[in-house]
Amino acid sequence: MKKILIVDDIKVNLKVLEVLLTRNGYAVLSAMSARKALSLLQEHICDLIISDIQMPEMDGFQFCRLCQLDEKLKHIPFIFYSSARDQKQIRQQARKVGAYTVVRKPADPAQLLKTINTVLNDALNRTMALTGQERCYNRRLDPVPGTVGWTLDANGDFTNITPAVERLTGFSVKHIQEMGKSGWLNRVHSSDEEKVRNAYKQLFQDHVPLDIVYRFKCRDNRFVWLVEKSGTPYGNQTQGCDRVDGFTADISAGITDLERRMESREQRVIQTFSTGVSHDLDNMLNGIADYIQLSATTTAGSRERQRFLANALKISRSALALNRDISCLSGEDKAVKKNSLLTRVVARVVRSLLQGSDIPCRVEIPRGVWPCRVDTRLMARALEHVIINACEAVAQKNDGRIEVSLQNISIEDIPVEKRPVSETHPNPGSYVQVVIEDNGCGIDDQYLDQVCLPYFSLKPKDMKKGVGLSLAISRAIIAGHGGEMAVHSKKNHGTKILIILPAEPGGT
Repeated sequence: MKKILIVDDIKVNLKVLEVLLTRNGYAVLSAMSARKALSLLQEHICDLIISDIQMPEMDGFQFCRLCQLDEKLKHIPFIFYSSARDQKQIRQQARKVGAYTVVRKPADPAQLLKTINTVLNDALNRTMALTGQERCYNRRLDPVPGTVGWTLDANGDFTNITPAVERLTGFSVKHIQEMGKSGWLNRVHSSDEEKVRNAYKQLFQDHVPLDIVYRFKCRDNRFVWLVEKSGTPYGNQTQGCDRVDGFTADISAGITDLERRMESREQRVIQTFSTGVSHDLDNMLNGIADYIQLSATTTAGSRERQRFLANALKISRSALALNRDISCLSGEDKAVKKNSLLTRVVARVVRSLLQGSDIPCRVEIPRGVWPCRVDTRLMARALEHVIINACEAVAQKNDGRIEVSLQNISIEDIPVEKRPVSETHPNPGSYVQVVIEDNGCGIDDQYLDQVCLPYFSLKPKDMKKGVGLSLAISRAIIAGHGGEMAVHSKKNHGTKILIILPAEPGGT
C-alpha cells in the first residue's frame, strides 16, 4: 500500500484529502505544518508528498526545497495542492524547487487521483532506472539559493559550510567556522536560546534530528527568522556517531508577509465593524432624541405626541436588537433553547419571507428528515439573513430563483466538492444539511473569505436592507448550535450556502 503524506494548515482540507485517499487504497499521514511534516518524514517512509503552499512558519516552497536537500527524502515526489490564483508563477516556482506538478484546489476528485497515480508511476520508473552508484547515500552538500548547508561535528565545529552563509548572516565562512556552534548559539535571540540549545543537546545525545525555527542576530545586528533541520548523526564504527548534516534557511520574508497580512486583515475587520456599529448607533440615537424632542415641544394633541413616542420606542427596540446581535457575535449569547424542529423553522421562515413574492422558490423537505432541534428565535434569524441575501441577489434577474432543500447526511459521506470550508471540522456523526441556493449575481473569489465578516457588504450604498451583521450573525448562531456554515459562490453564477446541524436519528 502506497503511503502519502498530506500537509495543510487548515484541518478541514486535510480531512477532505484523507477521506478521498484512504477510500482509494492509500495509507495517509497528515501534518498541519511543514515543520511537523519534516518530523514525520524522519520516522516514516512515504511514497508521495502533497502539500499546500501558503502556510505559517515555513511555506510549501521552502518545505519542498528542504526535502530535496535531504538525501533520504529527495527521491519522494512532491505535489503542490494550492488555491493560489497566479498559477503560472506558482508552477514556475514549483519547478525551481523540484516539485513534480501543481494541482489547483479544489480539484475534481477523479482528476486528482489520476494525477497522483501518474506521479507515483513516474517516480517508480525513475527509481528503477537509477544505477547502483546513484542510489548510494551521498553526503555532499548541494546548496540551493537562500539555504545554507553544513556539517557539524560532536565538538560543535563546522567541518563544512556552504558560502551562502555569508549572504544570510554577513559573516564569512572562515568566521563561522572559527566561532563554532557555541558562537552561533550566542547570537540566537534570547527568547529562543533555550529551545535551540536543548535541540542541539538532544541531537547528539538522543539522535533526535533538528527541526527548529528561531531568530538569529546577523552581523549588522538585525534579526532574521531561520528554520533549521538536520539528519541523524552518523560516523564510522571506530569513532561512533560524531557528525551530522543539516540545512538552515531564511524564512523571514514569509513570516513578515504573514504577519503583515494578518495585521492588515485585522485592522480592516476592526475598522469595518467599528464604522458600521458607529453608523447604526448614531442613526438610532439621533432618531430617538429627535422623536422625544418632537413629543416634548409639539403643540399638537396627545395622539400626535403618542405617535412620536411610539417611533422613539420602535427605534429603541432596534438598538436593543443590535446590541443582542453584537453579543451573539462575541459569544456571550449562549441561550440556545432547542424548542422546535429545524424542518418547522425552515418552512415557516421561507413562507413568511417569500409568500406573495415574485421570486420563484422551490422548497424540498423530504419525508424522513432526522429530528434536529433548534432554538426557534435564533435559528429563524439565521435563516432569514441568508434568504434575504439570496432574494437581493436575484432581485434584478428576470429568471431569478431560490431553492431550499434539506437532507440527512453522515459527515463521512459528504462529497468532496460539497464539504463546508472553514477552519474547523465537525465531529463525525449524523447531521441535517440545509442548502439555500440562488442563481443571482454571485460573489467574486477575492471576496469569498470576507462575506461573513461583520458589516462587510458588496451591495450599493443605497441598498440599506441586509447591510450590517447579516451572515456573520447567521454563522455565529449556527456555530452555537454545534453546526457549520459555508459559502460557495461564483461571479454571475449564483451562490450556495451550506448549513449542517447535528441531528438525532431515531429521535422525535
